Amino acid sequence: MTRTRILAAPLALALAAGLPMAAFASPDRDQRRSEEQRAITAAAVDAAGAIAAVRAAGYGIIREVDWARGAWAVKATDSAGQRVALRVDAQSGAVTPRQR
Repeated sequence: MTRTRILAAPLALALAAGLPMAAFASPDRDQRRSEEQRAITAAAVDAAGAIAAVRAAGYGIIREVDWARGAWAVKATDSAGQRVALRVDAQSGAVTPRQR
């Protein structure tokens, strides 16, 4: 029985130490999501426009479209059927290979 108390005490201490961090992490995450949503809404090129730009640039099957760091991140295939990662500028629609 004392062993259980000894093991429970460090766990309780770790949880208590982590609670203030959890309280501070949530507003930051919510703020980042709000800012990201505003950036997506303000973008001149939406997700459909990003897909159209990738297709117009000669790429094939679009596997994924995601918003990342102020631009559209698109996973597609090139003319040889190889998987490629692309970046589509949210303002101009310019398609460039993405650095991994």
